Amino acid sequence: MKIHLLLSLLIAAWMNNPLSGQNTNPENTPVEGFIPNQHFCGTETPDAKWDDWFNEQVEFFKQGQNKAQLNYIIPVVVHVIHGGQAVGTAPNISQAQINSQITVLNQDYAGTGYNANTVPSVFANLVANTGVQFCMALKDPQGNSLPEPGIDRINFVSKGWPNPASRTSKTNFKTYIDDTIKPNTIWDPTKYMNVWVTDINGQIGLLGYATFPAGSTLTGLSGTGSVTKDGFWCWAKSFGTTGSVNAPYNKGRTATHEIGHWLGLRHISGDALCGNDYCNDTPPQNGGHDNCPNGLNWGVPPSGWQGTTGLCSGNTIGQEMFMNFMDYTDDAYKYMFTPDQTTRIQTAMANGTYRKLLGTHGLCISNFGINDNLLENNICLFPVPSNGNISVSFQLPFAMDLSCTLINALGQEVWQKTEKNIQHNTLELKLGTYEKGFYFFKISNGNTTTVKKIILD
Repeated sequence: MKIHLLLSLLIAAWMNNPLSGQNTNPENTPVEGFIPNQHFCGTETPDAKWDDWFNEQVEFFKQGQNKAQLNYIIPVVVHVIHGGQAVGTAPNISQAQINSQITVLNQDYAGTGYNANTVPSVFANLVANTGVQFCMALKDPQGNSLPEPGIDRINFVSKGWPNPASRTSKTNFKTYIDDTIKPNTIWDPTKYMNVWVTDINGQIGLLGYATFPAGSTLTGLSGTGSVTKDGFWCWAKSFGTTGSVNAPYNKGRTATHEIGHWLGLRHISGDALCGNDYCNDTPPQNGGHDNCPNGLNWGVPPSGWQGTTGLCSGNTIGQEMFMNFMDYTDDAYKYMFTPDQTTRIQTAMANGTYRKLLGTHGLCISNFGINDNLLENNICLFPVPSNGNISVSFQLPFAMDLSCTLINALGQEVWQKTEKNIQHNTLELKLGTYEKGFYFFKISNGNTTTVKKIILD
């Protein structure tokens, strides 16, 4: 889909919509805070040169792919851009609201998110775990501990910047975010996934937009990330699942969708009627539900949806995959990525200029002090990934007391125990009751510390 929708399409969609009397047109409804039933993704699709490069990288990735899928942990910083509102009042959203979004991302990218158990039987074997997880960064670029993990609050008034909600068109709004907000607040995109959350004028109807992965051999392309702009912007009221969010964008799927773009995914329709999203396991689609253009669907299509004008000729499944995160359907009704989409995501993480180093800087664990490898080289956890039953094997040169702590993706300590007189021992962890996802297992003897990664699937 060409992201900059033609005004004529918007007007036609509004005039033909039986709900048009309910103020569903985001371009012509002067209601502050208006939530359109027909929402928009503002991500700018890169041109054919980027498609050629990225598709070539995907093929290289497939040829050299190890049978074991790689697991990535991406440190996140959320830049909350506000005008002095109390914390918890949009757009200065609460820590709980931000944390709820990280929880959704980890579930969605693991294939276990809200409503994932309702996938149609014809697609049941295509629900994928992408191997990507997200954690709240515990350190700022100077190495200081963040008082709120993964959160950077910025008052635009004290900076002398205009209110983002003062912009009355999508073009002007994105220009302001890209040319003022992002360059003045971005943290190193090779270390952090940067997220910006702001208010927006209700007339615009934009929920989020992201940058596609940049390649070191590609320069000057629109739509891809740069050192001053790489990341994802989201409206404060469609970010997370609690606090200031508003239905039908209250399940955190705006971020899941836009970060899909950030990880190299196209819209499922291929941005055209019966278009190509370069994933063989997503059937081509005509879409059109609620007058959505370019092969996509708004709202809640009925079970077995075959598109407004019928199935595309290449669709051998018999229905459309409108529940894919890369469609436009309401939050509660999209809940899956596929194996081919996972391959593209893994390719982006392996090759993207601002993707391939993420998670290698220790930003999701605290400064635990000097590690002289005493513990690192003599402690082993298995199996990883695990269903929750994990063995911790110790082969230490002498007996010692050890403090063991389990830390979740939000930087919260969820379990702690001290083990006495440990040398040649094996501890059994029973973590089956914990939510699926990744954790850090911190082990310390008071002088040295090691941190091991645990993945529950």
